[in-house]
Amino acid sequence: MTDGHGAAEEVVARLLHLLATEAPGEAFDRLAEAVESGPPTAERDELLVAVGRAGRVRELLDHRKRREKETHALFETARDLASLRDVDEVLEAIVRRARQLLGTDATYLALRDPGAGDVYMRTTLGTVTRAIESVRQPLGSGVGGRIIATGEPFATADYVNDPRLQRDRAVTDAVVEDGIVSMVGVPLRIGDQVMGALFVANRYERAFDRSEVALLSSLADHASVVIENSRLFEHAETTAQRLRDANEVLAHQGRALERAGAAHEQLMPLALRRADVGELVETVAGMLGAVVAAVGVDGRVLASAGGGPLPGDLPAPGPGAVGAHEARPGTWTVPVRAGTESFGHLVLVTGEPPAPRLAGPDVRTLERAAQTAALLLLMDRQVSMAEQQVRGELVDDLLADREPDWRAFERRVRRSGGIDLRTPHTVAVVAADGVGRRALLHAAAELAARHGGLATEHAARVVLLLPDTDPAELARQLPGELGRSTGVPVTAGVAGVARSAREVRDRHREAQRCLRLLLALGRAGEGAGTEDLGVLGLVLDGTSPKQLRMLLAESVAPLERYDEEHRTLLLPTLEGWFATGQNPRAAARLLQVHPNTVYQRLERIDSVLGHRRRREPDGALTMHVALQLRRVLDQVPVEELLPAPGG
Repeated sequence: MTDGHGAAEEVVARLLHLLATEAPGEAFDRLAEAVESGPPTAERDELLVAVGRAGRVRELLDHRKRREKETHALFETARDLASLRDVDEVLEAIVRRARQLLGTDATYLALRDPGAGDVYMRTTLGTVTRAIESVRQPLGSGVGGRIIATGEPFATADYVNDPRLQRDRAVTDAVVEDGIVSMVGVPLRIGDQVMGALFVANRYERAFDRSEVALLSSLADHASVVIENSRLFEHAETTAQRLRDANEVLAHQGRALERAGAAHEQLMPLALRRADVGELVETVAGMLGAVVAAVGVDGRVLASAGGGPLPGDLPAPGPGAVGAHEARPGTWTVPVRAGTESFGHLVLVTGEPPAPRLAGPDVRTLERAAQTAALLLLMDRQVSMAEQQVRGELVDDLLADREPDWRAFERRVRRSGGIDLRTPHTVAVVAADGVGRRALLHAAAELAARHGGLATEHAARVVLLLPDTDPAELARQLPGELGRSTGVPVTAGVAGVARSAREVRDRHREAQRCLRLLLALGRAGEGAGTEDLGVLGLVLDGTSPKQLRMLLAESVAPLERYDEEHRTLLLPTLEGWFATGQNPRAAARLLQVHPNTVYQRLERIDSVLGHRRRREPDGALTMHVALQLRRVLDQVPVEELLPAPGG
């Protein structure tokens, strides 16, 4: 073997060693330089060709190895996708593999925000500052915005100085702060729509080849599938939840319809057998599983059921309300009406907020219960009114001006039943402006029925007879109770106690006198008996018409004549003086005159009367009572104010 031949064998042996050990490309370059340094011979040229071909084989092996690595990474990504793990975890795995395969410093996945119209960072890896993680850039701006706007891959070796880019200042500052220099990105597509971009970046200048762009595009396709699947799964889950909710609603409505059918079957028998409101309320509470209360027009709770507590205030339907409505969360109310007449309302409490809403069939059940309640109350009232009418005719005959035949009257009382005038009764006569006597009579009849008494109409006034009732207490409470029922002020004259039919006649006249006095004295809306009218009541109770006329003739009559003849105001001045506690200066302010005028008029009053007794206690009392009598007698004849002879 010659020396040249031995050198060739040595080169071939080194070449095979380099291939076997997968030596880097620089080792092949150094071997080629050593061969090329020898004398130019045909053998040297053949060795150079062999070294070159070995280097190509090495490049092919590197390429195949890299492709195997990329294929394995794509396979792993597809397996992650198939396992349907958390979307964020899969996207982070894709970003991490892109960084590993391309050997870059950082990797980003950006998505388009349809609402804001810009691009935001969904996932980042390899960043060193927080600014780059939160950048948002307009569509078309920067690498991500450009890729999403054009739908084409884009690579730059120098981001800051690349003239092809339209940069947003805030984004550029974040890129510079993070040290990014070069980057490449590819679009994320769903069909024909670009929804985002996947890109990698380095903190030095670097040119990316086509194979790297292709690999990044493959990873981007996987990311697109993940995002689209996530959207489809979310849509499917939302649809499934809606179906579950719809099924629940349908089931709830089905149960409510069953309750509505059962309600009709239970409510009708209640009406047919004229059950009371308490039984109706208990039935409705059981059907709807809630607390139910029936409330009268005056706000009183007539009946309640359901086991739970009632709220402190029970809301009433608004004016003109015709159906059930939720007055506040968890509390429903519905008016109880028959035509235009109101009997109150029903209140249903489903529970403390947040309480379940009533289904439509349950609302209709509540409304049907209100109609049934109105029917029951109307029938009860009609029966009560019929009974009241029969007994009222007896009372009307009892109170007539002509005294009844007592034996015949007693027989009628025994036949009528339900009224025993031997029981102590208090008599009241009531009046109200702004409401018809029929409405006032209805309110009085309901009140009388609660007390076991009766109400009737006599001489254009409503009369009540209430057993075992304290007259003073009744005088205090009656105007308020009837006022709440009718909505207007009610005035009541009260007298008692009567222990026989004959005494009822006397007490009625006494109560009628009290009512007339209250109205004449301007005390509408109050209740009073004779003892509540003060000195005036006592005077009227023990005085004859002749004595009253003499009192007026000696006190106020001279002043009336003087005022008429001289066109003066002595009587109004005297009334003002008494009204202000006999204080001339206060009277002057009341009468809107100078105090000297009041002093002069008082002196003239003493002169006309011929005495100064108005300044003394007894005389002042007499004059004050006379002035009140004068005011009353201007409206009511004296005979109607005094007790009947022998009464």
